[in-house]
Amino acid sequence: MYSWTLITGDTPLTVDATQFRQALGAFPTGVCLVTTVGPDGKREGMTINSFSSVSLTPPLVLWSIRDAARSADVFISSRHFVISILSCEQKDLALHFARPAPDKFDAFDDQFTTGAGGCPKLLHSVATFECSTYSRHQEGDHTILVGKVTAFSNTPATPLLFHSGQMGSVWELAEKIPQ
Repeated sequence: MYSWTLITGDTPLTVDATQFRQALGAFPTGVCLVTTVGPDGKREGMTINSFSSVSLTPPLVLWSIRDAARSADVFISSRHFVISILSCEQKDLALHFARPAPDKFDAFDDQFTTGAGGCPKLLHSVATFECSTYSRHQEGDHTILVGKVTAFSNTPATPLLFHSGQMGSVWELAEKIPQ
């Protein structure tokens, strides 16, 4: 467990990282898969919940990556990435891409095609955004990647959600919230 001190005006605020993470977990988010391809042609992918829209004109979205993540350098330097919003039926895929592995795509290779900039593109998802990297912003221990959407698609499906350390459909997660 670690903590840090945040200075707001003249009053320091000590923040316990575990408690802060638990408080952030109270906000339910969607679960996405973000993919890219490195300069050596190696495909990279990871499960994220840090996705957000930024602008309609131009069409911009963002996500963030922890700078210490194994694939951070590849994502931060990439010129393209693809974000797929996962359905509640893709929980196994989300869990698989959340863990380190030499080639995360092996187990799910038949579920991908090639998208913008040669990035792996998931064939089925709630929505997909093919992006060119628009800007990068290093903030704290993360880098925020803003993408300009070059193509997108969506289908009607129930999204996979993340809340308080749990993944599931809105109905599954609602059952776990204390009344």
